[in-house]
Amino acid sequence: MPVYLRFRGWYVFFWSNEQSEPIHFHIAEGKPGQNSTKVWILKNRSMRLQNNNSKVPSKVLSEIIMLMQLSIEEYEELWKSYQGEIHYIDE
Repeated sequence: MPVYLRFRGWYVFFWSNEQSEPIHFHIAEGKPGQNSTKVWILKNRSMRLQNNNSKVPSKVLSEIIMLMQLSIEEYEELWKSYQGEIHYIDE
């Protein structure tokens, strides 16, 4: 489970065995867990909230998404190094 970013106690990560899923990231407070917030990355590099299971406060969620958009190319490279390829959710 690669952790990409730590922000104010929140972890941004993905599971290393998600090759069949489109590119996305999870957000969890404290220790990353299975039932965490999920955000899809779209082909145009915008982001879509799948769920907010971790109950990330809206201000923190906005800040994390902004940080992810600023470093999207780096994140895509990390994803690709673990998953082998990148595919996107159908918009």
